[in-house]
Amino acid sequence: MALEGGSLLKGLNLTKIVSGVNNTLNIVNRAIPIYKQVTPIVKNVRSAFNTVGSIKEASKEAKAKELKAMERPVSVFKKANNTEDRGNVNLDTLTFFQ
Repeated sequence: MALEGGSLLKGLNLTKIVSGVNNTLNIVNRAIPIYKQVTPIVKNVRSAFNTVGSIKEASKEAKAKELKAMERPVSVFKKANNTEDRGNVNLDTLTFFQ
């Protein structure tokens, strides 16, 4: 199946090439402004998700710190009650609030 040089050139002419290039440039000219408008929105959404993630993480850390602070008085009270002499518990050594 050999292609003849003349039949190949019959299918291509300058009008079709220019028309194809013109259509491509029109599509590109429509797409570039859309891309420029959407790019900052995507970046802002990413930073919003990062902010929400850091807020959740900070909230978890605050809850853990609060729970740890609440455990401290209980552990001090348990240590005071585990002494050999249970009748003489010294209430001055207990710390409920810091």
